[in-house]
Amino acid sequence: MQNKEHPQTWVIVADKCIAKIFRIVKFPKIQEISILEHPESRLLNQELVSERPGRNFQSMGSGRSAYQPETEPTQVEAIKFASIVGKSLTTAHQKGEFSRLYIFAEPSFLGLLRQHIDPETKKSIVSEIAKVLTTSDSATIEHHLSEI
Repeated sequence: MQNKEHPQTWVIVADKCIAKIFRIVKFPKIQEISILEHPESRLLNQELVSERPGRNFQSMGSGRSAYQPETEPTQVEAIKFASIVGKSLTTAHQKGEFSRLYIFAEPSFLGLLRQHIDPETKKSIVSEIAKVLTTSDSATIEHHLSEI
């Protein structure tokens, strides 16, 4: 349960493939507590689709063309992972595991992640930064935290 005198603060660093969760030990010092990975997001579109696209007939004329899905398979995987990360954050927040949250995420993933975090958990967000830091070491992440 969360200590009211010293609220637990988390930092998440994420992109469409990986989310690293840290807790702040003493601002801006962090300690990694969890990693969520989604290897499917690393695959190419053709590796995610089992066969060639279907064919469709045009309503006018005699031509046919390949059916194109509205959302690319890699984008579908990024959405799935954003949902997983969002649910994980929501569950942890509901359990009182953190009361404050900093988010560093690749810009397009940050947009997806926002859609999958519940309103109560959103209230705990101190700052959202659209920046790719998933391959950065702790010192670099701490440096970016100290600049907020």
